[in-house]
Amino acid sequence: MHGRLFRSAVALLAASVLTLTAGCATGPTQQSHGPVFFPPAPNLPRLQYLTSFSNSADVAGGSADTVSLLSFGKQEEQKVSRIIKPSGITTKSGKLYVTDIAGQLFVVDLPNKKMEQLKGNDGMGKLKKPVGVAVDSTGFVFVSDTERKEVLIYDNNGEYLKAVGGDLGFTPTDIAVDDENLYVLDTRKSVIRVLNPMTGSQIREIGKMDDPNQSLSLPTRMSLDDKGVLWVTNAGKGTVTSYDRDGHFLGTFGKFGDGMGQFARPKGIATDENGYVYVVDSGHQNVQIFSDKGRLLGYFGSAKLPVGGMNLPSDISISNRDLEYFQKLAQKDFELSEVIFVANQFGENKIGVYGLGKLKGVDYDAAYRKAAEEREHRAQEILKERKRQQEMQDQQGKKDTTAKL
Repeated sequence: MHGRLFRSAVALLAASVLTLTAGCATGPTQQSHGPVFFPPAPNLPRLQYLTSFSNSADVAGGSADTVSLLSFGKQEEQKVSRIIKPSGITTKSGKLYVTDIAGQLFVVDLPNKKMEQLKGNDGMGKLKKPVGVAVDSTGFVFVSDTERKEVLIYDNNGEYLKAVGGDLGFTPTDIAVDDENLYVLDTRKSVIRVLNPMTGSQIREIGKMDDPNQSLSLPTRMSLDDKGVLWVTNAGKGTVTSYDRDGHFLGTFGKFGDGMGQFARPKGIATDENGYVYVVDSGHQNVQIFSDKGRLLGYFGSAKLPVGGMNLPSDISISNRDLEYFQKLAQKDFELSEVIFVANQFGENKIGVYGLGKLKGVDYDAAYRKAAEEREHRAQEILKERKRQQEMQDQQGKKDTTAKL
């Protein structure tokens, strides 16, 4: 079922992207360009670029210099907060958490037009180079800081609580958390360190296996899905590797290359409720979508697109919250099922927002079956033509041989 959703897209992944008219990025509202779909027409669309934002003015819908707010009966001006170089991104309870390696963590609430800096980012809780971010079921925020070489923990109000891992001698890059454990990606040692989230003591390591093909190699990002599977991107091998929470190897897919389903610099990774695995590639500057078995289903984004493209993307997060709000940004007959956020480290559009969905009233499965039948028919016609040409060449060869005799 998963593969059929993108079957026609895979067949035409190499097709050229339609030329689109660029519009001004004015924040999370409908842009002044036509809808940007992936895959492009004439394929059935599965994703739509919705909008992007880079600062609090974009989010609030105000000026790029100041945001006017009504406070205590008078108008006040608030300085705009700008995302400089986003690194990690995650969603929880309708809010978006974005780390900025310039030393900030932003909490974004798009439906309510709010973008705030983390309250506890001061004093002992001051971030220096935050990279990864995760939020647990209680709303506690965990941030990996590669300069402090610790994981900082903040409560559900954003106030600093403590830092853990400083005595382990690691450089934490990405992190994930569940109700029992904190998973910290140690890129330098190519392992996942499993910690007690409150004490910071190490419980075990994941990723060092007897078989090197099952081991991590310069891991860059990871994601923990709803089934307890850890998905990890490897910059050293150009692969995606998965383990269960106890460290048992589950599988791997991918390799270096420029072809479809191959990687240049795999980074952020996320999964959704369909079981799709989304992999950010900062080299190809796109996001590729795979089944949980590693079969390529589609892709979206490109550095060449004037609208809806990517510029050194680093991380990705997926949410099915507040769909009513995001639906207003989509084409009316394109019904959203999920919203996808992609962090771009360069360019004007630091956070790109995309929607996964389908056109209303369209039987995608039937359309995919028809497309598959047409491809099979074309393939058979090509084979017949090749066979006919070969037979003609063979006959001509026999005539030439007879003439010589």
